[in-house]
Amino acid sequence: MSGDGTQSAPANRNATISPLTERRVVWWATGWFFFALLSYSIVRPIRETLGAIGGTRQLQGLMLVTFAVMLIAVPTYSALVNRLSRRWLVRVVIHFFTASLILFSLAQRLGSPPIQVWSARAFFVWVNVFALVNTSMFWSVLADLFQSDQAKRLFGRIAAGGTVGAIAGSLLTSQIATLLSTPNLLLIPAVTLQVGLWFAWRLERVVSRTDELSADQSGGSNRRDRLPVGGLWQGITQVLRSPYLLSICLFLFFVQAAGTQLYFQQADIVGRTVESDDTKLQVFAYIDLSTQVLTLFAQGVLSGFLLKRCGVSVALMVLPAVYFLSFAALSSHATLLVVAIAMVIARATAYGITVPSREVLFTVVSREDKYKSKNFIDTVVLRGGDATAGQILGSLKNFASLTFATVNLCSLPVIAIWMFAAYRLGLRQKRLADQISSTPRSGEQAG
Repeated sequence: MSGDGTQSAPANRNATISPLTERRVVWWATGWFFFALLSYSIVRPIRETLGAIGGTRQLQGLMLVTFAVMLIAVPTYSALVNRLSRRWLVRVVIHFFTASLILFSLAQRLGSPPIQVWSARAFFVWVNVFALVNTSMFWSVLADLFQSDQAKRLFGRIAAGGTVGAIAGSLLTSQIATLLSTPNLLLIPAVTLQVGLWFAWRLERVVSRTDELSADQSGGSNRRDRLPVGGLWQGITQVLRSPYLLSICLFLFFVQAAGTQLYFQQADIVGRTVESDDTKLQVFAYIDLSTQVLTLFAQGVLSGFLLKRCGVSVALMVLPAVYFLSFAALSSHATLLVVAIAMVIARATAYGITVPSREVLFTVVSREDKYKSKNFIDTVVLRGGDATAGQILGSLKNFASLTFATVNLCSLPVIAIWMFAAYRLGLRQKRLADQISSTPRSGEQAG
């Protein structure tokens, strides 16, 4: 265990992977992520439209419900992690989300008006759960397969493949939003999720062959496919006693708080300036499309350069800088164009630079942290950040009668603190990575 209270990750876990095998792993992982984000980019504009219709008051309530649902979803996911091998975990989760989409489609198609209203609210919550659990599971698998140096070299490339899928999904949605009904639109991601599952299955086959070869050469058994044991509370305990993991929690809380603040302003401005629901859906689809195109550039060009040349610290500081400039601009120019540009740049930075950088943070911790603590962080911490920020914003607007412009100005010093915290977090990751590389024969201590 390191001085940060974080167990060392194995340093020689992928020593037997040949360049050809590595290319295959990257190919199948990229295909999996392509269809995962394609599916999400189809359902996201529907969620945004529902949120804009209900206004910021409904968003506050839905975010609280989402957080409450996460308190149930995380122990359930951890129980699956504890009982299933990695390959079966992926299958169960993806099949569950596919079945959910089919049920939502039926509810919107056949249900009475009250059922349609409540299923729409449930869908808003479901999309948030889907976005976090599905991507968290994907990156947890990837963090388990690659070392820190491999992650810095390959994660940006894999994430770019997912962005291409998101671009395809956003482009498709923007073109067919007025042609297909919502029930029919929901069936498309149900199919694409299953295609992504096929790529995940092929990825597991390649990894299994590599593990068998490694076991034969070493004369032992390789149990990397068996996920760590232990309950959710063990993962929470690890977070609480590790300054490194607590720093990750603080960083992600700031990410969610700033994102929620911008998200509420987008809903407020779009709700006031765009009347038709179909037009709202198209506006959100075009914002998504612009975001994904810029994200592809960030992932393909900027993320690798920043991580390899400038380090994790600099890469983590980019998003706070973007939010600082965005809120400064919105404090004096709260227009649809400004909020759209701010949303596109902020989300592209988050997906293209912050996500690969954030996942590198988990390459220096134990497998227990990757599958239990990381899932707790990605779900409870993120949704808790959304709910907390939503309630704070609602209180400032409804009780303190502050405008978004005033809130934006008040948030600037907080964002400066966030930027400093991001810098310190990157330094900790580098120190842990250096400790692991200096002890190449350290065993894997995760349970």
